[in-house]
Amino acid sequence: KEMTKLAWSEQADKLNEGNSVEVKTESLHGIWINRVGVVGDNGWNPEWWPTAVACVVVASFILMVLTAMTMVKSYLHKDLVNRMLPKQAIRKLQRGQTVVEKYNIVTVFFADIVGYTGAAGSMRPAQVMKMLNELYTELDKLAEKHQVYKVETVGNQYMVVAGAPERVTGRVGAQRVALFALDAINFVSKYQTKEGDKILIRAGMASGPTVAGVVGQAMPRYCFFGETVDFASKMESTSKKMKIQVSEMTYRLLLDCVNLKFVMTKRMEGGIAGVEIKGKGQQLTFWIEKASPCEKCFELATGSFALVPCGHIMCADCNEKYKMLPCPTCRCKVDDRVEWRGKPTKIVDESVEVEHAPVFDEEAGLTSETML
Repeated sequence: KEMTKLAWSEQADKLNEGNSVEVKTESLHGIWINRVGVVGDNGWNPEWWPTAVACVVVASFILMVLTAMTMVKSYLHKDLVNRMLPKQAIRKLQRGQTVVEKYNIVTVFFADIVGYTGAAGSMRPAQVMKMLNELYTELDKLAEKHQVYKVETVGNQYMVVAGAPERVTGRVGAQRVALFALDAINFVSKYQTKEGDKILIRAGMASGPTVAGVVGQAMPRYCFFGETVDFASKMESTSKKMKIQVSEMTYRLLLDCVNLKFVMTKRMEGGIAGVEIKGKGQQLTFWIEKASPCEKCFELATGSFALVPCGHIMCADCNEKYKMLPCPTCRCKVDDRVEWRGKPTKIVDESVEVEHAPVFDEEAGLTSETML
């Protein structure tokens, strides 16, 4: 084929296969071949190119920072809302629906500070707020550990439930709340403010059907209503300091628990079982004393193990069963397990209350009193 060079630019002779490309165009007069390229090592770089690159980099960085801030803000907002309301309630509110939910069996827990009015009167408001914040922050951690739902704090009153909004069986809900209550009593017994003051609480529990929902649009709250909530509140108000009073329904649910055994004693006042509840008359109630994986764990015998740091006791069988797991009673991480080599303790009455003799284990450096 005959090829004719029609036009060329300066330095066209420097174009080659490495720095140029050919563009072929067919026409009625034949095939036109245009070779276009850039001469030089750096290619075609206009004067504004470095400035444009710098602007793109700066703009990209600013956009990245703004996007990250937006994502963090959105996450914090979502996390805060999730702490205030259950997820299913949030979804219904976002769709503009009314949040009303019925639960067949829920265990409700109330606790308040004994003598709070007098103590608060002798303290500055800032001290009261600081004390309540420290106390309730620790109780919040216990609530999360035992998988119970914190409903609210009103003044010095603290409320949690199990069985709602996460639906679980009545036995599981009662067990979770009972273990939380025992852990809360244990924590408060060791708690003191930075000024050295100690506080005492009383607690009550009741189980039964409830209704829950979001009340109001301004500052919405997920609230529980029903006779069970009122009864639990009365269980708390008629309880005694550092005691956990439970209703007969809760007592029966705890007796049916599979993986834990609870020691509970019937409340007796002047030879009469139960307590007088306003509007309900005499009601049979019980005190929760303690809990363990099995009845053998209530005794200190050769082969028993003391868990460190919580101090709960487990028999040899339960220790083997829960060897790689947290403490089944308080759900704490187990750092060590100390075998008991002291004398066996004795069961002194039908309520399975153990008389802890101060038997010293020279090798372990523990006594039965310090471990329980």
